[in-house]
Parts: sequence; C-alpha cells; structure tokens
Amino acid sequence: MDNHLTNYDNEREAPKYQNTYRLNACNPFKIDTVDKIVKTIMITKLEDISYNAEECLKLCELVATEIREKIKTLNFDRYKIVVNVTIIEKANQSIQSSIGFLWDAGKDNYSTFTYGARTFHAYCCVFGLYCE
Repeated sequence: MDNHLTNYDNEREAPKYQNTYRLNACNPFKIDTVDKIVKTIMITKLEDISYNAEECLKLCELVATEIREKIKTLNFDRYKIVVNVTIIEKANQSIQSSIGFLWDAGKDNYSTFTYGARTFHAYCCVFGLYCE
C-alpha cells in the first residue's frame, strides 16, 4: 500500500527548545522614550497640513506606520506594539472615544499624544503589550 497518508518518511521532527523560565522583559516598554518619538513624528508630519478627508486617511496610516517602525528599532523585548492615529476635522463638534481590553497592569503600558492644528485635531495612542 503506497499511500502518502501512510508514508512517514517525509515527516520532520519538531525542534526542541530549552525553557528560559524568564518571566520579565530584559528591555521593557519605556513610556518616556515612546512619548518623545510620538511627539516628534506627529509634529513633523502634521504641522503644515490642512484637513482633507482623503489625504488625512492616508496620512493616519503613514504616521502610524512610521511611529511603529521607529519604536520597533528600540527592541522592546517581548512586546507587541499597536499604534492608533486618528485625525478629526474641527467643525465645532465634540468627540468621545474609548478603548477597552484586558491587560497586565504591571507589564503593559501606553503612550498618548494630541496635536491641535487650525483645521483639525490629531490623536495618537501607542500600546506596548507584553507577550509571554
């Protein structure tokens, strides 16, 4: 019976790793450093911009990607980085926003920055989520 389901020659053995038993990050998420990065990039990218819905949509993605890539170069050990950038037109309206999820208060953290221009408000929130 020459069936591929019964042929075990092609199976690879899963690699075996030693347990580290390390429960904390060697390079934890540093809010002060992230705050400086977010502030610098947001001001640089948004200072000469006027609100346009289509352009701001692309700009949100561009700014969020640039912030995430810059933070990744800091090599925060065992952290997932999530960046959320929102640009809202100033039109005498109010806005309320909330984000909710479960996290470890001892290891997870976040950084926020709000930029106000003549025609819009921009808000950035960066989450550093510890991954064991």
